[in-house]
Amino acid sequence: MISSLSLAHVRSLDGREYRFVPGINVIHGKNGCGKTTVLEAVHLLAQGFSFRAHDLKELIAWNANEMILRGVFEYDGRELGRAVQIGRYKNIVKENGEPLRAVSQFFGKAPAVIMQPSDIELLRGAPEIRRRWLDEILCFRSASNAKVLRDYRRVLQQRNQWLRQFKKDGAALGGEDLFHVLTDQLVALGAKLWAARISLSNEISPIITGYYRRLSGGVDTITCNYKSSILKDLDALDAAVFMDENELEAVAAESSPQYAPEGCDAGENGAGGSASDAPVSEDMLKNAFAEKLAGLEFIEKLQGITMSGPHKDDLALCASGYEMRSVGSQGQCRSAAIAMRFAAVDVAARYLTKPVLLLDDIFAELDVDRRGAVASLIREKDCQVLIATPQVEELPFTADAEISLSD
Repeated sequence: MISSLSLAHVRSLDGREYRFVPGINVIHGKNGCGKTTVLEAVHLLAQGFSFRAHDLKELIAWNANEMILRGVFEYDGRELGRAVQIGRYKNIVKENGEPLRAVSQFFGKAPAVIMQPSDIELLRGAPEIRRRWLDEILCFRSASNAKVLRDYRRVLQQRNQWLRQFKKDGAALGGEDLFHVLTDQLVALGAKLWAARISLSNEISPIITGYYRRLSGGVDTITCNYKSSILKDLDALDAAVFMDENELEAVAAESSPQYAPEGCDAGENGAGGSASDAPVSEDMLKNAFAEKLAGLEFIEKLQGITMSGPHKDDLALCASGYEMRSVGSQGQCRSAAIAMRFAAVDVAARYLTKPVLLLDDIFAELDVDRRGAVASLIREKDCQVLIATPQVEELPFTADAEISLSD
């Protein structure tokens, strides 16, 4: 949990200090008074990035040269003090008084999960939004996953830079030797990333399905499948489940959810296709990716971009055999997005610790039944909750503490 927060020159808030209790903290006030900014500040100190701003300089008040955030978390039985100073030309980041290289190093100790009206884009938006969500909770599972992601993105950027130069000039720095080295690195990292994502998808698919069923009152069901063009190229991957070495014995005793290489032909448990006895190894993924890129090399050099890989994948959420991105109603998409966020809460709690749950005026978009279902789930999670709302009286539960930004 976060116990205290202070802000100086953060958007419209300056010289503010807040204290929070372990239960439900309600932050209320008129629209535009800075409620979401408080949640954003907590998210930044917890996760190491903002859920609103791509550049942290956007948080600096328009008439200031820098902004300062300080917060104290209670983590693993001890206090964790964090401070961020974002300037126009220089940033300073500290944890318990010790300097860090970047604010991103905050990630992984005191997690936070945000729910907001714009989460409907998790269903309606582009695949990159779902990949970003998937990769965030992938990093909850293991610090090694975060390293694989960073390395994959770095190599992808270098390979794309080589391809752009080749497209422009007919040759590129380092020549074909460098291109093949980068391709080999991308193949190895891509296989690791696919393995981690498929394993995560197998874990969260039934969780999302279960939460959605509760939010819809049991009258509707959805499925959740990991989609990748590279995977459907392998016949052996049809409806197969990826398992690491530690999972092979467990699967012999109990069935595991499957992912669908393509489409929405899944059962109620979120599984795609029929069961398969053959696990998919990382080597199979690596070989398939290498073959795919070899076949695309000519056109990639013409286009100047890497055309296949985990950076092109998607997570398909489907109802009645159709992707909700195209056919889902507002109510269905909002329920599915909330189910995805609660799945993130479960993953964080399992692999790290219970996260701080940040709710940005989400109840205004829900009907009475869904409000009650969300409130029930929040109570069950027993997380610290920070809710931003203009109308306290409309909340479906009683606050343990209230913070008025109108005072």
